[in-house]
Amino acid sequence: MMRVNQLLGMGACFAMLALTGCMDKDVYDPGKDPTVLKPESEYFDFTTTTNVAFEVNYGEIGSNALIEIFTEYPISYNETGSFVIQGEPVYKIFADTKGRFVGDVELPTAAKVVYVFSPTWGVPMCVEASVENGKVTVNETDAASRAVVATRAKSNLKLVTVNNAQKVYSLVEISDSYGKPGDINGLIEDNKVISSKFINNVQKALWKGKSSKPDKLNNSNYVRDTEHVNTTIAKAYQNEQGQIVTVADAELFFTFLTESCWYQNVVGYYYYKIGECPAAPDQVKKIVIFPNASIKGNVPYLNWYDKVPGGATNYGSRNAPLETNRKVQLLFQDDQGNLSTKFPAGYTIGYFIIADGFKCGSKGHDGFIDTDKSFVYSNEEWNKNYQGQKARFISLSAEGGTVVYGVEDGGDSSYEDLLFCIDANPNEAIQDPDRPVIDPDEPEVSETENNYMSFAYEDIWPSGGDYDLNDVIIEYHRSITFNKDNYVSEVKETYEPVQKVGAATNRNAFAVQYATDQRGEMVLPSGAVDETQTNSIILFPNAMDVRNQKFVITRTFAAGAMKKDALKVGNSILNPYIIVNYEGAGKDNRTEVHLPKSKATNLANSDQIGKEADAYYVNKDGKHPFAISIPGTFTSVTETVTIDKEYPDFEKWVESDGKEYTDWYKNYQKSAN
Repeated sequence: MMRVNQLLGMGACFAMLALTGCMDKDVYDPGKDPTVLKPESEYFDFTTTTNVAFEVNYGEIGSNALIEIFTEYPISYNETGSFVIQGEPVYKIFADTKGRFVGDVELPTAAKVVYVFSPTWGVPMCVEASVENGKVTVNETDAASRAVVATRAKSNLKLVTVNNAQKVYSLVEISDSYGKPGDINGLIEDNKVISSKFINNVQKALWKGKSSKPDKLNNSNYVRDTEHVNTTIAKAYQNEQGQIVTVADAELFFTFLTESCWYQNVVGYYYYKIGECPAAPDQVKKIVIFPNASIKGNVPYLNWYDKVPGGATNYGSRNAPLETNRKVQLLFQDDQGNLSTKFPAGYTIGYFIIADGFKCGSKGHDGFIDTDKSFVYSNEEWNKNYQGQKARFISLSAEGGTVVYGVEDGGDSSYEDLLFCIDANPNEAIQDPDRPVIDPDEPEVSETENNYMSFAYEDIWPSGGDYDLNDVIIEYHRSITFNKDNYVSEVKETYEPVQKVGAATNRNAFAVQYATDQRGEMVLPSGAVDETQTNSIILFPNAMDVRNQKFVITRTFAAGAMKKDALKVGNSILNPYIIVNYEGAGKDNRTEVHLPKSKATNLANSDQIGKEADAYYVNKDGKHPFAISIPGTFTSVTETVTIDKEYPDFEKWVESDGKEYTDWYKNYQKSAN
């Protein structure tokens, strides 16, 4: 019945071997002979993952931002407000220079919602997105949460009184219940004034050259005394020609960069004459710049659930009061109450936050600033000793004379909970040679992605077997190291046989086949065989003998040789399989068991393909596979018990052609027998 030439001509050949075929549709009649091999397309493939098209756009502020895709909510918070990432992302990639990523991501089919997380400053930390029609779209370039655009000239300047008794005032009004700033003085610029390259350099400096925040990040080395933290307007400076230039006054500009705070912090400034620093903060006028320095994508301005893990309230990302990269000109008020955009030379400007000082209003009512909350000052001598820490601000000089400020609002020492810049006109008036300098030539950024899967095999093939899929079980871990241009330098893969003792009666080898252009420079574990005839690596000849042992294959690639998106499991032609009784049957004309609809090697016994119960490594009735891959780890079933007996949703999943019960492998129920 196998008319190979005819079937090849029809384009309905068996996809696993060029030498095998499937039944002519004119001959096939399932009512007459249920054992006849149907066309490959009529069999369910038993895949538990699928490729999903992603379009992520952060805009230019997200240039080369690291993007991490999670299928579970990834963030938890401790009592100090610091966030901790839970679990592993299923995929990582760097955005391009315009803050975009367009490409396929292999996801568990069960994933209906994903969380697009980025540790990169200036972009939303975490965005929930639905998987719809095989596609995920995240567009964070809209202007929905921008501050009110400046519409008036800088005239008739005024301050809003917040608390006169405590000398707290504000440059802006509170225009809604979430603290969006109402620009009454026309001081806020509505354009992106700080480049993404600048922000990336700051982040690399504070994150020690890493693309993700290091664990227990400590930037205490940047701490300086108050004199070298605050902004001082000198009365004169030396220009590039060596000339002394006298300064009468200077304009000051505050640019909010980003925040990663649990709190809704108020941010502001104060000033005093050089050499006349007050003994206590109640002697200075404190002027609020932004009532609520909170951005979308960060707690509490998320876009999913009313509550999130850790008990944080969600106010919705559309209500976030502030955008990143927002520039404001600061005002000076003299002793007579006159306001000006120019600060006289000979003044020092300090900064403060009110930790968790903004309180959202009820529906229809504006929020307010709670001045009874703790003030944190850049004058460290004014701060209370919190967990042994009084210095809560750091400042660093950057290219062009810009000064970058980092604020610590909690109890750790990262000093990057809130970030802002100060520029002056002329900028030379605020330069300080003793301030730490941001090195623009930070080390090349690289990142590592980890993937976990399990491969399970039934070795009684091509006959029916018992379909317990526990004869050989391999836990697979892959670690990919890649740079910000998404070129791979190393792939390290660990294979560990974890099947139970006595699960199989055959002595089964395990092998993995790589595409020729994906091998790179390989380092193999001791005893592994590089089978050049098939492009396979035979890791061990008998799974029984090596239970719970790890076998590591390391592949390295030359710079610029391998793009990361070519290493997805679906595209890399990673073909893991077992060879039944490898030692006894010999190396030629052998019995190989592959994942459904995968291709056998040229050393396999082609006469077995499509015989007995086999249909493309699926039982001819379409109910059970001879091998399967599972995201993560896999609890093996009891010996001789079919997989659908201890995974009760398995049969429903198969009957729906994989459309329903896609997370069947998470519901294991041990058999009573």
